[in-house]
Amino acid sequence: MQKTSRTRLLAESAVMIALALVLNFIKFSKLPYGGETTLASMLPILLICIKNGPRWGFLTAFVYSLIQLFMSLGEVAAWGLTPTVFIICILFDYIVAYSILGVASFFGRGSRAKAICGVALAIFLRFVCHFITGITIWANWVDGFKAVMLYSLTYNGSYMLPELILSLVIMILLVQVPQIRKILGIQK
Repeated sequence: MQKTSRTRLLAESAVMIALALVLNFIKFSKLPYGGETTLASMLPILLICIKNGPRWGFLTAFVYSLIQLFMSLGEVAAWGLTPTVFIICILFDYIVAYSILGVASFFGRGSRAKAICGVALAIFLRFVCHFITGITIWANWVDGFKAVMLYSLTYNGSYMLPELILSLVIMILLVQVPQIRKILGIQK
């Protein structure tokens, strides 16, 4: 890869991470123990993944995960979690949950349907990470495994489902624009 290509990739990723962070501040709902519905804040990261493939996509998603972690670390520390649960929370609610957005990169450079499926799968896998963390955290406070699973499903679904729907609607609209399809490498 040429130096200018790497510079361009780095600049594009930095701009899209910045856009994702700005969109992250536009919240429709915020839950008390983390989780929020934003204005499709993951979509810029997913677009970089679709455009640039797995290697760069996962790297961009990982950098975004670190930024999300550092922005939320004080809030998470205030929850009073045990050290083990705190580490699980950091790993699954931040590092893995946001890095998994890179999965969308496996669906890029193809059809509109593939790109939309990539967005849907990536956001669903992020939900799975939060669901696992929810089971771990709420196991200390809710009796019974079924109740813990139901609570985690309801809690995390209450913000991830609207986020998924909003991101998919915007993605469907974006791939209708020929210039955006060209940039993303998506054929009709």
